[in-house]
Amino acid sequence: MRKWYAFRTQSGRENTVKGLFEKLRVENGLEEKIISILIPTETIPRVKKGKRLLEEKPLFKGYVLVEIEHGSEEDPTVGEVLELLSSTGLARPILAKEKDRREIKYTFLTLTDAEVSKILETQEREKEKKEQEVPFLVGERVKVVEGPFAGMEGEIKEIFAERGKMKVEITFFGRVTSVVLDFIQVERASGR
Repeated sequence: MRKWYAFRTQSGRENTVKGLFEKLRVENGLEEKIISILIPTETIPRVKKGKRLLEEKPLFKGYVLVEIEHGSEEDPTVGEVLELLSSTGLARPILAKEKDRREIKYTFLTLTDAEVSKILETQEREKEKKEQEVPFLVGERVKVVEGPFAGMEGEIKEIFAERGKMKVEITFFGRVTSVVLDFIQVERASGR
């Protein structure tokens, strides 16, 4: 049986913690116990210095999810694995507080199946977002909305889908000029 555990870390240090967990996993021979280490991310398109970038940001800032294989409920090695991961000082496991008569116990909190499936579905959608379809067709007329050719219209001659760019022919000073533009620098030309 596999269970997912959430570890809290400093925001922006998620990749460092994931790398450290991966290193501990290999060094201690825990590949069969620690199944996967996940940082749920979302893809955000943005423009930086005139270039279109797809930036990945954590969906849950400051959290790293770890999937651990349980042999049984009282499996002592699972607790040892969680203690080892939390002993790094960079990440703390999320604990659940349980009251047992007069004692207060803290146990490692596991994510429910519904929570895990929702997170994994989101990850699949984000992968598809990266591989999105091209919003334009070769031969289509477009209007440049950003950059030095803003306001000019042209025809798409080539599309470079993997880079999010296209080659557009624009008439400039009576001459046809080929220009490579990002998808976000153009829009469909209205009514021609």
